[in-house]
Amino acid sequence: MAAGLRFLPKPWRFLHQLNTEFSRLPRTAIPACRLSSTTSKTLLGEEAQAENWRRRVDLAASYRILEKYNLHEGVCNHLSMMAPAANGDGEVMLVIPYGLHWSEVKASSFVGLNVKREVVEGEGEADIAASTIHMGVHRARPDAVCAFHVHPPYCTALGTLKNPELGMHSQNACMFYNQIAYDRVYSGPSVDEEEGMRTAKQLGDKSVLFMCNHGVLVVAPNAARAMDHTYYLERACMNQVLAMSTGQELFEIPDEVAKFAYEQIDGPGIRQKYCDAHFEGMKRILSKECPDFME
Repeated sequence: MAAGLRFLPKPWRFLHQLNTEFSRLPRTAIPACRLSSTTSKTLLGEEAQAENWRRRVDLAASYRILEKYNLHEGVCNHLSMMAPAANGDGEVMLVIPYGLHWSEVKASSFVGLNVKREVVEGEGEADIAASTIHMGVHRARPDAVCAFHVHPPYCTALGTLKNPELGMHSQNACMFYNQIAYDRVYSGPSVDEEEGMRTAKQLGDKSVLFMCNHGVLVVAPNAARAMDHTYYLERACMNQVLAMSTGQELFEIPDEVAKFAYEQIDGPGIRQKYCDAHFEGMKRILSKECPDFME
């Protein structure tokens, strides 16, 4: 038995054995992400147009879902997704035009920005913070097909503390083991590309950035994972803030167990399966309650 495993409870050792067997499966047996960061670079003509529309639908669904979860804030905050340009000429960054409420977002609503942050698809004006922050992140992290910037109550509250770190106090928190970066320098709303590049540098290779005294940024290779991450990040922060409100000392999950839990939850293909199930379930609800998101 591996040295570290003998200290884990028997159920954790059993799960580890299952995960080890799963990891030995051929890679072809593991479902790949549908929206990869490289897909759009190889699509032309009708394929590019079709993929552009698929991503528009998924991004519109993300806006509607996070609005239903009350993780939006007025007409502010912004979600973005890289996509092949509808005309097949390179890529565009999809964002909503400023002033559109998240409950109104449709697949046809988005404007597409080129690398110069110029509108080349759709009509309207992109929020300057969305265009500067998101473009900088997408350029620095080609794997980050989606970048979701939100100000959810509990994530934002935690980010205002002198020690804003999300502790490993719950299983939800373990989903983000070693996946969070913290930017403790609040410098006001973003107005230029330098802030976007600085944000990307602070994010590094992590999937979450706590923009302290501001909000959070979540990046992912597809909309399902970005939406699921955003939801569970807020739940993990809620767990911690509520526990802290009791005034009692919080119990930290041992580092070895937290790491092990993360590896089980985010093992090969496992987390994406859960993300897809969550996302598709919410899309079925949307298709009944507000099918216009697909228009």
